[in-house]
Amino acid sequence: MKKKVPKFIEQSLARVANLYSFEPEHHLEKIDESLTPNMRALRLAMAIAEQLLSMGVVARDVVRMAQGITRTYCRRPVHVDVSYTLVTISQDRGVSHEPLTMARVIVPDDPNYQLIQALQLLALDIRRKQLSLEEAEERLQQILKKPTEHSRLVVYAAGGLVSAGSVILYGGSLLMASIAFLLGFSATGLLRWLGRIGAPLFYSQALVAIFVTLVAAGAAWCSNYLGLSVNATLLVISGIVLLVAGLMFVGAFQDAIDEYYMTANARLLKVVMATGGVIAGVMVGLYIATKFGVTFPATPDRLTLADKHTQYLGAGIIAAAFVLRNHSRFFGMIISALIAIFGWWISRLAMSFGFDIVTASGIAAAVIGLVAVMTSRLWKFPSLAIIAAGIVPLVPGLSLYNGLMGVVLYPPNSVNFLPALAILARAILIGVAVAIGASFGNIVGRPIRRQFINLFRRNTQIS
Repeated sequence: MKKKVPKFIEQSLARVANLYSFEPEHHLEKIDESLTPNMRALRLAMAIAEQLLSMGVVARDVVRMAQGITRTYCRRPVHVDVSYTLVTISQDRGVSHEPLTMARVIVPDDPNYQLIQALQLLALDIRRKQLSLEEAEERLQQILKKPTEHSRLVVYAAGGLVSAGSVILYGGSLLMASIAFLLGFSATGLLRWLGRIGAPLFYSQALVAIFVTLVAAGAAWCSNYLGLSVNATLLVISGIVLLVAGLMFVGAFQDAIDEYYMTANARLLKVVMATGGVIAGVMVGLYIATKFGVTFPATPDRLTLADKHTQYLGAGIIAAAFVLRNHSRFFGMIISALIAIFGWWISRLAMSFGFDIVTASGIAAAVIGLVAVMTSRLWKFPSLAIIAAGIVPLVPGLSLYNGLMGVVLYPPNSVNFLPALAILARAILIGVAVAIGASFGNIVGRPIRRQFINLFRRNTQIS
């Protein structure tokens, strides 16, 4: 006798069959055709957060902007969390509705300071309740449809100017600056091409560092036959500054201070791997050069900075070229150059009062971070861009090169090993001091700027 299937099993099987049925009457309605304003607001916040995180904006600022958007358009509170390459937005809609959670994987991209500024201004207008949801969506669509960016030729030329500015900072000749420009131009093009084909960051940095070292060795070889005065080591240093300038030191330390530890650890590890790529590339390049009989000093003959006015010129060129490389406006280049010159002056002033190079660099970076936060809205230029450009001249390219060369070339039992290790440690300390100083200035500047804004609003209402 055939047993009867229990009714609850028949009902369960029927529900499963209906769920996976492909009959027209069982098709689900597309979600895009019935989005609620609440869901549209969440998607708007997610789109802005995704773009900003991909370009290296610190996690705390991204979370604050996203929450400001959701507080404007959503009735119930929203939680936003960032874990380096993952941003999550969650909303508890009460006991009568299902909770909503959105997650988006972040793909790192090169910074575009004009795009960052446009998105930050949009988020600010939303927080001030100056835009309806429809207007905000339309404005975001226009921003992302065709972001303003410079041509590849301009970006490559900006990379060349970063290298040329580094040579000028150390008193290099016009010939040296011209060679450095061509070197930086080619290195930037190679770096961007490696990024487009999907090469990992470590290998991209290493390959470009090999290229820079070999070109410097070639320039040294040619100078011997042509009777020219070319310092190959200074050319290598200009390439190191170019490669290290784009790393997000400050953002990584800022995330750690703001207690986004997972994001901070990932960004710091990225900096370490990228720097390791530069080290490996320079080592391989020197080894190849020696095999072809081309040698130049592992440590320069006490390279010294140029005179005071030339130092300011070099610092300004480096900062302006750096932001131009990241699609800045012309006005942003001027601002960045002035801030970099001011920061360089602060570091020299601190050293004249007896502070060592590590402390002086940290003080200068703190002043740069404070000024950037206080004036970014006035100038309508991202504080991230001002800080990054202002600290580039403070990057210890010479100390890093000297220390690395000494540690690699001298055995541990050599009398020159410990001095080289001390130079390398000092270079690392300078980098850490610059990052911490810039983060400190940023943190101090936020509440001060908020107080000034509130005071200005109260005075405006009274008048």
